[in-house]
Amino acid sequence: MSIEFTFDIGKFARKLEDASDAVSQGAINGMDDALELWQLEATNLAPIGRYKGRRGGNLRARIEHTTPKLSGNEINGAVVANAFNRGFNYAYYLHNVAGGKGAVARESGTVLDFLAQAKGNKESKMFALIEDAIQAELSRKGLT
Repeated sequence: MSIEFTFDIGKFARKLEDASDAVSQGAINGMDDALELWQLEATNLAPIGRYKGRRGGNLRARIEHTTPKLSGNEINGAVVANAFNRGFNYAYYLHNVAGGKGAVARESGTVLDFLAQAKGNKESKMFALIEDAIQAELSRKGLT
């Protein structure tokens, strides 16, 4: 004599797939929040342009972030500062060249390597934003 026991894994598999989708969507949302925070911090740290129309003009207005992109198991995004004028990228010059030549920012509270310092200042908060967004998406989908 035997009695069978059956377990349908289909419902469990669907929940796992839903959880995977929620984690991906939450991570994308969180990355966007993290990039916005990084952009804001970089804008606050960037040197204030004194010569509108010359070189990079208003550098702070030319700092933006990309849309997060999911690629395999990674989500990528960037904060970009491009202040071009007649083929010269003033943002690149300030960030990567001027400091190496001994230049310093003229205004207190600003730095020449504004993108790198902004990321360093806010990196732990950026990770927390991504984690919070994943948790919020899992909760929104009823998976926690």
